[in-house]
Amino acid sequence: MITVRKAEKTDCHFLARIILLAESTGFEITSYTGMFGKTTEELVPSFEKMIDNDTDGHPLTYKSYLIACVDGIPASAISVYKEGEFGDSNHLMTGALMTGFDRKSVALAFGFLKNHGDITIQKTPGTLQIDCVATMPEYRGKGLLKELMKAAEQRGKELNTGEIQIQVWKKNEGAVAAYEKAGYKIVKEMMSAVDEGNGKILMIKNI
Repeated sequence: MITVRKAEKTDCHFLARIILLAESTGFEITSYTGMFGKTTEELVPSFEKMIDNDTDGHPLTYKSYLIACVDGIPASAISVYKEGEFGDSNHLMTGALMTGFDRKSVALAFGFLKNHGDITIQKTPGTLQIDCVATMPEYRGKGLLKELMKAAEQRGKELNTGEIQIQVWKKNEGAVAAYEKAGYKIVKEMMSAVDEGNGKILMIKNI
């Protein structure tokens, strides 16, 4: 049986793996492993500590996550929040990163992102943001993400947001096609200067 629930503090280890799994499709230009120069396994403890915080409105806190469970076991998750509801999400994420990494590591990470500033897409205040979408490998193909996306849309209606936004790597054609099938439309592309044919695309859906 599939159930969807809000994440709790006890889910932080699972969510740390979800965040890093969401960035391991093979199409990423920027990722946390690239930002911090560490492997996924090396990053898990820091992320588990980092997302155990009570701020909301960004993808680096357990409070923004919905989790899909199979027979009670966490299997998939998605970050869902209203941009600007609790402050600029980028500022909130910086604060969260400072709880998991030292100042020097964070500075180097932001230097890495600055080198790829050509693919940055600003988030629109008042819109529902979807981020860090992933399913554990052993549970794929069971329709979990479909259930999470339905729950995300319901969350958007509760928060009175008229638009959902999600950013996807252009080369991740499977994800782009899946979101298009779900009613999302591409409205913006920011192409990379270092990865030909790739970049960030912004997809939206009105609810």
